[in-house]
Amino acid sequence: MSRLAIHPTAVVSPRALLASDVKVGPYAVIEGPCEIGPGVEIGAHVVIHPFVRLAAGVKVGPHAVLGGVPQDLSFRGQETWLEVGANTVLREGVILHRSTREEQPTRVGSGCYLMGHVHVGHDAQVGNGVILTQSVAVAGHVEIGDYAVVGGLAGIHQFVRIGTRAMVGALSKPTRDVLPFSLAEGSPALHYRLNTVGLRRAGVSGERYRALEQAFRAVREGRPLDNLPDTEEVRTLKAFLAAPSKRNLSGFVRGKPSFEG
Repeated sequence: MSRLAIHPTAVVSPRALLASDVKVGPYAVIEGPCEIGPGVEIGAHVVIHPFVRLAAGVKVGPHAVLGGVPQDLSFRGQETWLEVGANTVLREGVILHRSTREEQPTRVGSGCYLMGHVHVGHDAQVGNGVILTQSVAVAGHVEIGDYAVVGGLAGIHQFVRIGTRAMVGALSKPTRDVLPFSLAEGSPALHYRLNTVGLRRAGVSGERYRALEQAFRAVREGRPLDNLPDTEEVRTLKAFLAAPSKRNLSGFVRGKPSFEG
């Protein structure tokens, strides 16, 4: 690649595979082996450890550290990976660890936005279009569905699943699974209602929204999801509930919700 795109103070391993138009800022360190795709921009003082794949268009802010060894005392140094999908933004100070398992990398999907000082632990699976706001901490083995939003300073317990298009409030502590399309908050986090704003932005309205309301009430009241309209959202909810879970489902707020986020 052209040396003009790499700041003279940066250190790039000869084992690192960089596309020809990658930009590398001052004092960045890129170890190898790793794979850095077209259009990637790497800011000042970034450290990229071995076994990292960044897809096209990823933006990495200053002082981010990617691909560190898992914070897991059982890890024995085997080759495991971290993957970040196309056009994802990793702001300053983001920390992403590679996985403990050779067969599956830690993964952050495409089109995500991880704000400053977010941490994503080993073996986590973050979907596409996810927003993790300032200083969110995602523990090992967490799963976050597509287009979910997690508010600032939230801490997600290991093995928790956050469903697609869910919204987790700032300062929350999800210790159990959070339903798709729902809004949860608190320590421990509880379900309040549907993520009305997120669903409206996604174009879920009319009969589709009403079917989802019925399904949410049925789950809250412990009733089966029988005889509901067969919408995409209801199918997603059923699949989430049917999937294996190590943490079980978060509880529900009873009475009038106070959450205004």
